[in-house]
Amino acid sequence: MDFKVFDSKWQKKWKKAKMFEANVSKGKKFFITFPYPYVNGPPHVGHGYSAFRTDVYARYKRQQGFNVLFPQGFHATGEPIIGVVKRLNNGDESQIQAMHGYGATEKDIEGFKKDPKNLVHFFIKKWIATLEAAGMSIDWRRKFVTTTLTPTYSRFIEWQYNTLKEKGFVTQGTHPVVWCPKDLSPTGDHDRLIGEGESPVDYVLLKFTYLGYILPAATLRPETIYGVTNMWLNPDTHYVEADVDGERWIISNEAAQKLKDQMKVEIISDFDVKELFGKRCIDPVSNREIPILPSKFVGGDTATGVVMSVPAHAPYDWAALMELMDKDELQLYNTQRTDIEPVSVIEVEGFGELPAVELCEQMGIKDLSDTKKLDEATSLLYKKEFHTGTVKNSGQYTGTKVNESKEKLTLDFIEKGVANVMWEVGEVVCRCNTRCHVKILENQWFLKFSDEEWKKDVRTNLSRMTIYPEEARNNFENTIDWLRDKACARKSGLGTPIPWDREWIVETLSDSTIYMAYYTLARIINEKKVKPEKLTDEVFDFIFTGKGDTKKVAKASKLKLSILRDLRKEFEYFYPVDMRSSGKDLVQNHLTFFMFHHIALFPRAKWPNGISVNGYVNVEGEKMSKSKGNIIPLKSLLEQHGADMVRINMVGSSQGIDDADWREESVKAYRNRYDTLFQLSTDWKKAKKTKMENIDLFMQGKLQKIIESTTKSMESMMFRDAVQSALFEATSDLKWYLRRTGNLKNANKKVIKEYTGVIVKLLTPFTPHVCEEMWSNLGNKKMISGWPKWDSTRLSNEAELGEDMLKKTLNDIEDLQRIVKMKPKKIILFIAEDWKFRVYQKVLRNKDQNMNTITKEIMSSGAYGKATVSFIQSLYKKLNELKPVMTKSMQLILLKEAKEFLQRETNTKIEIIDADKTTNQKAKVASPNKFGIFME
Repeated sequence: MDFKVFDSKWQKKWKKAKMFEANVSKGKKFFITFPYPYVNGPPHVGHGYSAFRTDVYARYKRQQGFNVLFPQGFHATGEPIIGVVKRLNNGDESQIQAMHGYGATEKDIEGFKKDPKNLVHFFIKKWIATLEAAGMSIDWRRKFVTTTLTPTYSRFIEWQYNTLKEKGFVTQGTHPVVWCPKDLSPTGDHDRLIGEGESPVDYVLLKFTYLGYILPAATLRPETIYGVTNMWLNPDTHYVEADVDGERWIISNEAAQKLKDQMKVEIISDFDVKELFGKRCIDPVSNREIPILPSKFVGGDTATGVVMSVPAHAPYDWAALMELMDKDELQLYNTQRTDIEPVSVIEVEGFGELPAVELCEQMGIKDLSDTKKLDEATSLLYKKEFHTGTVKNSGQYTGTKVNESKEKLTLDFIEKGVANVMWEVGEVVCRCNTRCHVKILENQWFLKFSDEEWKKDVRTNLSRMTIYPEEARNNFENTIDWLRDKACARKSGLGTPIPWDREWIVETLSDSTIYMAYYTLARIINEKKVKPEKLTDEVFDFIFTGKGDTKKVAKASKLKLSILRDLRKEFEYFYPVDMRSSGKDLVQNHLTFFMFHHIALFPRAKWPNGISVNGYVNVEGEKMSKSKGNIIPLKSLLEQHGADMVRINMVGSSQGIDDADWREESVKAYRNRYDTLFQLSTDWKKAKKTKMENIDLFMQGKLQKIIESTTKSMESMMFRDAVQSALFEATSDLKWYLRRTGNLKNANKKVIKEYTGVIVKLLTPFTPHVCEEMWSNLGNKKMISGWPKWDSTRLSNEAELGEDMLKKTLNDIEDLQRIVKMKPKKIILFIAEDWKFRVYQKVLRNKDQNMNTITKEIMSSGAYGKATVSFIQSLYKKLNELKPVMTKSMQLILLKEAKEFLQRETNTKIEIIDADKTTNQKAKVASPNKFGIFME
């Protein structure tokens, strides 16, 4: 079946019926959102996973009877759009070809070059078309784009920052920021091509001295200075002599350039460090002389390019020393082995005196070539020592916990003038293709995330929020703990100017924290064409907090009283956000900022209720990357497979924070299952049976269990489990049912229609188009609504036990035929004697008692013979496998009903005999949980 043919048909019907337009009503609401995407490109397979998960949950809640608001806007703030336009204007051939690939004409590209807004609107159209083609259940009346391209949204952001400033959450000060030297502006996460999530890290610079020079060794572990054995410099790195705050420093050229934005730095000249190898520098803390040695593992682009060696606790240092010793090069640098003997300064459980040396030996590390193992060893040891280590052999700091010593040591060393601090960041590349570094920025505007009272309220709300999966909660707690003040403005790119300091623009992650509130207003603002100047701070105060007199606020702002009341009504009804669904990469920034801003700006009753976090997307088991060419446009997948197969193949591939995996071969598996369901939806009328037999009761009961398990999985957004239950388990049951009945004609029409209809409803959130088609095939005139409810009264354990027994019997017959290697003329099935059923039930009810006690109790009645003892012994051998069984009378009925089925499956005549009514010795092998089998 080509399921693509149903996509446009049902999308048109939904649109005509205004199925996804949510308005204020008396019904219970559910507000769910998915992050608005950057419109510097069309959606790809990575966007699809988070988007589809959100839509699946929105559809599920809608079927449950909620008035679901699922809106969608678009993000243009910051550098992404400007970066594309700059590359086009610079004639970047790869960017031009990319635009052609997205469907842009030469005329379009010329328009992009002239005005970024043309590019924004081009991609917004692409996004809307693709999301609609994917069957997203979005209320498009509420769409908008950030920046001054939507003046009313900019006015909303101005209110946000005016309010934050009034409450003391936006301050001006001096802080380290990730800085783009080309744009001369802070570079937030979403303004980066590379390095999202990277934050400034403070290195302690310990001032070793050599003949009036400072060798500032950069370290994250100042407590290890008492174990230093030598100094490392890279012979292939470009070093310079620089005047740094009046001192003569020897540092890498890269470090000097970066430090210019943190200290007063003047480069004096280049410096050839080769002349230092073999010389001695002075340890600033203990005044020991230590040798200066060469090693190429020292990165000139990391911190200062000067590294102190602590081989007892740093695997890289020990590996570098092993290289020198193995090459017998120490004497070239006037150094003896005794000069560089590792010194233990941290005691940690599970290791001896020299943890780094031990780890290198255990992992087979012999030199610096095995960087993967060295990184693994370093990470393992540093974490272990930081969290559980105790400082030793370190003067006044001996006995201090490692995780408590760094701050004290650093402050003491800085006060003594033997240390300084340098801020560094991992690899970060701005959207303008410039490598970024850390700048100590003065007079910058910051969000005061370090405020402990603010954090306290965020933690309080987090504790009551729903977090899916629950394991992500700890990540949020950790992020709240370490979060520091963050720059909230930059000087380049698109965005909303800071209202009181308009040379600064609110940066990307800072104007995208409470836009969910704007969704509640957007429909009215769009439809009534509300002017931005009428949306005063007093208007927003009234809408969001109820502050002020309605008539006075309306009069002062010149906004119609009816519109003001309606805006307030929309916000009051739909807020707070019930579920914010996004990728795990946003936990450490956007999703946490989302909580902070809501707590600061809205009444407690409007604080967020829930967040869902999901993993990334792989393609055929590999991470997506441009270099691998596996970033697949979502539009291409939809055109190839249709919306439903794309949706379920992505959403059903993973759950929790595990990464999803797009695999083409999986589409076939899904398609096969849906072919089965679709065929039943069209052919169900062929079923003629009306009598209810064991297999029918089995199907009714299994259906209730599938409803229960699917609903439980859906509620917690465990969609892989839901698909496993509602699709794979359900279709397997249907196949068994049709196998049991022989053909559809012998099936029970009522059972087959109900089962298929319920499964269709359960699968609708995943595959809405084909499900609507199947629902229509089943004779329903209206579109799908309502979520199936579990009914425990329709469970039938007896029926399920019976079907399991039949499956087991078929397997036993196959096994027996394989052993005896014969084709029987007849198969006799024996049903166990009455007394075995009584004994079996007695043992089952008393499994916690020992065999001798039960045997005595049973045999004391005098009603049982010697064979009973052997039977009891056989049951106790498999005691843990004993399960409830059908009564004997029900087993007789079951086999009578299933006789034709068994004959068909075995292609052999079947005879059924009650063991109580035969002298055939083979009947004695029958047990209540297993038919006796005899082949003639």
